[in-house]
Amino acid sequence: MIDVSQVIWYDRAYLLRPRRLPERPLPIDKQELRSIIMAFVRQRAAFSDETADFFMDVDLTMAQLRALVMLRRWGRQSGRELAGRLHVTPGTLVPLVDRLEEQGYIRRVPDVVDRRTTWLELTPKAERLFQRLWGMGAARLAGAIGKLIPRDRTELVRLLNQVAAHLEARGSDQAERGASSQTA
Repeated sequence: MIDVSQVIWYDRAYLLRPRRLPERPLPIDKQELRSIIMAFVRQRAAFSDETADFFMDVDLTMAQLRALVMLRRWGRQSGRELAGRLHVTPGTLVPLVDRLEEQGYIRRVPDVVDRRTTWLELTPKAERLFQRLWGMGAARLAGAIGKLIPRDRTELVRLLNQVAAHLEARGSDQAERGASSQTA
């Protein structure tokens, strides 16, 4: 069931706040947009118990999880690079990295050429953490999708890929704007 607070939050965050989009969107009725967002909310809510159990079971702070996500996304990197991506100072990062290393999620690897550089990389334990996170509910989702007729499954794939492409394009537009403002 959808929590009323989720609906109110989505209304405030997405429907009522004007947003600048990189391209001119097609006209969409506010009620139609609301029903689409509600469908996404229902889908997410169906997994909320599993997600809550996962985060209660994993002893990580949000900052630690963000660091792991950045290492997963960008691969092995120096502490200075990771600090830059997290928008923190290298000194702030040290205790966070210490804790992640103690927990077995990352390892420090000395650079073989430049001994001043130490690389941070994920361990197999961290990779298992991400597999578990992304795999949550996969069987339930597969079962639900399997109940759709083939034509509907094909249409679902097409629409989800189209939405993802628009979201990715917006993300790359924002990254380009950010990079150009830093060089200016």
